[in-house]
Amino acid sequence: MNVKELMKRFLEEEGFRYEWDEECVCFKFQGLTVNVLFYDSLDFLIGFAVSYDTELPRYVTLDMCNELNQTSLLKYYLADDNTIVALHEEFYPEEEVGNESVMADLELLVNGASYCRNRMNELTSYLSHSANKMVN
Repeated sequence: MNVKELMKRFLEEEGFRYEWDEECVCFKFQGLTVNVLFYDSLDFLIGFAVSYDTELPRYVTLDMCNELNQTSLLKYYLADDNTIVALHEEFYPEEEVGNESVMADLELLVNGASYCRNRMNELTSYLSHSANKMVN
């Protein structure tokens, strides 16, 4: 079973609403927008991607992504427009993969995205507090 067939079966059996095109499928999972990217040359690999904007300075965001990448199964990248992308590319579908396995990977992504969001909030609070101290 290829990546596209696996995702289509999963989404339909689990009752997800989704948008589908040749390159990816997009759906909501526990409040996150998830994109599953399809690579013709790597049909065995699924990339779960979540992205969100940040108001943090670019150097702080890059440092945070590097910190998270050292301890996480997910990989965090910073796009040119200051959008953080969390990516999970470790999923290799096989014929016997069930919906539980896909759901477990989605849970990993949600937990990682939540951790990243919390870390961003901590850094935002710290920078705001530091800026206020300098003004006073």
